[in-house]
Amino acid sequence: MDFIIVLAKVEPKEGCLDTIIEVADELIFETLQEEGNIDYQLLKSIDEKTLTFVEKWESLDALKRHMASPHFLNFGEESGEFVKNMTIQVIGADELDL
Repeated sequence: MDFIIVLAKVEPKEGCLDTIIEVADELIFETLQEEGNIDYQLLKSIDEKTLTFVEKWESLDALKRHMASPHFLNFGEESGEFVKNMTIQVIGADELDL
């Protein structure tokens, strides 16, 4: 396995999309500094009804460290009341040499 991909889809409560984006600002900044992080983005759907964190990690251990980090835990506490639903998909991936 060359890396781990995480897709975390967030469905905000009515009128809370911008609030979640604001709360995510520190999480994104701090996560991009983490050892083992390759990429970390927050994307807004075209219909502006969902947000998706698209993450790329060097290893499962790096992802586990991230999930225990203060900024990750803080985001969960600060955003929880604004989230209607969240689904998370973790994918172990091998890069293809094409």
